[in-house]
This record gives sequence, C-alpha cells and structure tokens, in this order.
Amino acid sequence: MQYAYFKDSRTILVRLGDLSVWQSSNEGYSWTEPVPGGKFLVFYFHKYSNDRAFLITDSEKYYYTTDTGRNWHEVKAPTPPNFFGGIVLHFHPTSDFLIWTGNKDCNGNSPNCRAEAQFSRDNGRKWTFVEHYVRNCAFARDHSIDADPSEILCESYKEKSGNQRFFSGSNALELVVGSNYYQKKKKIFDAVVGFTKFSEYLIVAEVRFFFELRVFTIFMIFSFCLRKELSHCRFRWMVFTSLLANSPRA
Repeated sequence: MQYAYFKDSRTILVRLGDLSVWQSSNEGYSWTEPVPGGKFLVFYFHKYSNDRAFLITDSEKYYYTTDTGRNWHEVKAPTPPNFFGGIVLHFHPTSDFLIWTGNKDCNGNSPNCRAEAQFSRDNGRKWTFVEHYVRNCAFARDHSIDADPSEILCESYKEKSGNQRFFSGSNALELVVGSNYYQKKKKIFDAVVGFTKFSEYLIVAEVRFFFELRVFTIFMIFSFCLRKELSHCRFRWMVFTSLLANSPRA
C-alpha cells in the first residue's frame, strides 16, 4: 500500500494491493477512483509544486494533475517506466521541468535492454534524450542547491552495451554531471553506490577496491563545487565516514 496527502490539503491518494488508486478530498469520508479501473505501479507528488501529482502505469501511459486531483490528464511518456530500481520521475523547482527514466528495448529477450533518461521542459508534452545505460538521473538544482538550473546528474554505466539486467560490479557506475541539459558532460566520480541531496550539499557514496576489500566512502560536496574543476574543489569535500566490507569484488 502507498498513501500520501497533497501538501496543505485535505485530499489524499491511496494505492492498494491490487494496484488501484483511490482519492478522497474529505480526509477519507468518501472515495473515488481518479482513473476508474486503472492499475498503477506507483504515484509521485511533485517535490516543488504542492498541487501536482503523477500516476505511473506499467506502459508509456501515465496521468497527472495540476489542481490537487480535481482533474486528471492522460499523457504518453517516451518509454515504459524502468524496472531497474531507479526513480521514474525527478522534478525541478521550475514546475514543468521533468526527467523520466524508463525501459528501452526491453521487450522479450532483447540483447540491448537498458534504462534511458529523457527530460521535458513543458510538463511532458515533448521529451529530449539525456543518456542511456543509467540507473538514476536528476536535476542538480534544488531549493537549497544553487546549481546551474540546466545541470543534470546521472549515475551512468561506464560500458554502454549489452543487456543492463545482467550488469555486474565490473561495469562501474560513474557519477556524471552535465550542463546545458547534459550536453556538456564531466565525470566527477569513477564508481559510486549512489547520490542524494541534503540542504546545500550533494552527498555521494563512492566505492573503491583494494585487494579483496571493498571500501565505501561518503562525500559531502558543497553545491558550488559542481561549477568548478574537481582539482579546485576536492579540498572542500568532507569525508564523514568510511566503511570496510570483507566482501569480494562482484
């Protein structure tokens, strides 16, 4: 089950075990289906716009509202949602900017099944390719992170061929930042576990291998470092924990 309120509202969405989504605008006294008979993998609330939400199906079709659920609109995504564990939709302080990460060429036994990210600047009416063979892509800009509003961060596999479902640890997941909507790219980490944003920091978990040890290091990166060369910024990175795991390299 998944449930959540629209922020500063009495309207709630609930997704049940049968994948149906129900909506109540009076705190649960009465319920309706925003899309009668619809089945949904997940729903998302817009991080920066309290009246927007998105219902994600297992196909290219999804639904969105811009008025706290009073009206829902059907639109077509560039690809079906990804099944690689990545977040399907990422948001931007400019409400109409979206990043969608979905499956590409994953029908049947396709040898090139992969996750592909695309971005939109008009709330999904038009989509533009960002990168393929990725796990997650997100806008660098946040309310607390004063990054270039066109910058996109991607967890991107080094080797971009084959079926992503069968990738192992030997294919490094790099962290790449790209300005001008990923047209001008630079790699900032060679191998990462993941990244997240907190306050004015980008937090990155890096993994390195020393003999039979897998070493994890967490970095806190000041947001302004994304605009600089790494050699100028490395001294500003703050290592606050390091973990050693006695596990062989995958």
